[in-house]
Amino acid sequence: MRESRSLRILCYILLPIMIAILIISSFYMALKETNRFNEEDYYASVDFTYSYMSATNNILKRLIYYNGNPTITDGDIKIIYQDNSDSYGYYFNAQERYYLAIYENKAMTNVELSSQTNTIEAIKTFINQNEQAKKVTIIDGKIQSDSEVIQDFGAEYFNGELSYYTVNEEQESTLTQNFTTNPNSFEVYSSFVEKFEEHSQEAVIGSLMNQFSFLDNSVYVILPISSIGIVLILIYLIISIGHKKGNNGISLNDFDKIPLEIIVFVAICIGCIPFIGLMEVNDANAIISLIVTAYLLIYVLSAITLHTFVKRIKAKTLLKTTIFGMIALFIDKILIKIVNQFKKIKTTLSYSTNITYKVFIYFALYIIAGLSIFILFRDSFLTLLGEFTLFCFAVYKVIKIVKQYNQIENKLKEMYEGNNQNPLVVSEFMPAFQHTVKYINDISNGFENAIQDRIKSERLKAELITNVSHDIKTPLTSIINYVDLLKEIKIDDEKAKEYIGILDNKSQRLKKLTEDLVEASKVSTGNISLNLEKINIVELIKQASGEFEDKFKKRKLETIINSSESEINIKADSRYMYRIIENLFSNIAKYALENSRVYVDIRTTNAEKDAGTNWQIIKWDKKEEPVHSSKQVKIEVKNISKDKLNISAEELMQRFVRGDKSRTTEGSGLGISIAQNLTELQNGEFHLKLDGDLFKVELIFDII
Repeated sequence: MRESRSLRILCYILLPIMIAILIISSFYMALKETNRFNEEDYYASVDFTYSYMSATNNILKRLIYYNGNPTITDGDIKIIYQDNSDSYGYYFNAQERYYLAIYENKAMTNVELSSQTNTIEAIKTFINQNEQAKKVTIIDGKIQSDSEVIQDFGAEYFNGELSYYTVNEEQESTLTQNFTTNPNSFEVYSSFVEKFEEHSQEAVIGSLMNQFSFLDNSVYVILPISSIGIVLILIYLIISIGHKKGNNGISLNDFDKIPLEIIVFVAICIGCIPFIGLMEVNDANAIISLIVTAYLLIYVLSAITLHTFVKRIKAKTLLKTTIFGMIALFIDKILIKIVNQFKKIKTTLSYSTNITYKVFIYFALYIIAGLSIFILFRDSFLTLLGEFTLFCFAVYKVIKIVKQYNQIENKLKEMYEGNNQNPLVVSEFMPAFQHTVKYINDISNGFENAIQDRIKSERLKAELITNVSHDIKTPLTSIINYVDLLKEIKIDDEKAKEYIGILDNKSQRLKKLTEDLVEASKVSTGNISLNLEKINIVELIKQASGEFEDKFKKRKLETIINSSESEINIKADSRYMYRIIENLFSNIAKYALENSRVYVDIRTTNAEKDAGTNWQIIKWDKKEEPVHSSKQVKIEVKNISKDKLNISAEELMQRFVRGDKSRTTEGSGLGISIAQNLTELQNGEFHLKLDGDLFKVELIFDII
């Protein structure tokens, strides 16, 4: 029975019939429960009332907010025309739908305006002229309608006040404007014919429902019978697929060797073809014809795909005949080869042959020496003494090897930290380490030479910047003086005045850039004299904030200074400390987002220092004093950038780098770098952090 070809063909014929019966019965039963596709039930339902009132509500919303030019006017009333393709036709289905809505001095209608319908009364007459149409009138919140369902339930829609909300696009910021109205503010005149529009979804489905009306009395019997039949047929087909008479195994052909993904893709492409035509057809008979065609085509394609899929699973060739399976098998083979190769490499590179021989020889000599002592001095105190001496010698050699290894490790650590001054003595090491020590000394000398060359290059660079800056100052001073003289001369030519202004602006900017270059050069090389003294950092920051108040107000920036104490003293140079704050505030004044806030938080901290390391454990705002602690102050300056910060914090702290990567602004790109170097020269810490568009600088100093 499993190999019966005729029975299998019969099952393939019965299966689509039973599936079609199941689908049609299910859809018919589901659609029958709704009144949407029956004209008589639909126009007598509350759902229709809701659809009609929703459409009317949408029209009234549009009428309230319409501020465009009217199509025509009737006295003081502006009449706006909108055809049925707009939202009125979207909400409910009916033929010959017309409306006229009036609100204050505006009216909206879908009646085409002409010489016969160019007044409010003419439009009303047009709406009421069709005797077969249902009329709906809403005046003073009261509904009068030929439709009983609208007359009975329409008023419930207007229960209470109607609130409408919209966005006022004329204002710069996004605000919500609220209009509260009630039904008494409107007049609505409308009419419609209680019949589905031709070729509409409801009309087409209603026609199909009529053609399958014979299922009314039998659908509840057909559904369980067809479901059971489909399950039984599928079980038999799955069992019988792949078996042939006279063949004990699963029979495969060339089609079963084609990658399954290709078969599925082609089947999907072919199955979509009928649906393209289905989208363009509105006639019920044509739709049925296309649906039947699409169903049979999809069934054939699905049966072919399922047939080959089941055969491949039974024959255990699914992975070999799918693209993903072949990729998985290929990856599996590659991974096996890689694992085997790693095993070979590990075996080959575990230890060198020379070291392995030496370890084996030393171990053998130790065993031989121990056995010799035991044999020569058996049952004697000398045996114990000899074995202990041999053990101590072995321990000494191990300790010596470990010591020399630690010396090499410490030298590498010194090189890592930049200390290349103390070379290792090659003769003090075992022969096995002498080549390594020689290489380390050569590398250390190379590092030291490179560092000295770098220092020399930086010094020459700083001197060049300083010398060039000084050479620029002399002609630049003359240019500025002559520009000042030109500004005092009365010149009538407006273009000349404009050019003098540009010269003045650019020369001052060049002067500022030259001064920043000189200062950056001095600061980076430490070539400045510091006068460290006790200063109140809170007072200094407030003073700097006051001097920048005008610039901040010009950009509409609000400065908020939060301090845990009114007086916090640090040891620093007041001039350069002020320059640090000035550079940060100047950066904010140029690049902060307008109409935003600038936060300056000043907090005291406890910093526990480990005597053995340079690590610090910071405890912010802790009242308890730890053992061996020092008080510190942390200054945080935060603002929001007006431009996207498309750069990292490390890059931004470099010289001549700005956040917008532009040369069009007045900055030089040196302010942050100067502030960082001045902070570190005064034994402080400078940290810059970027979080999205948030720009934050942290300054940390010891409190005295």
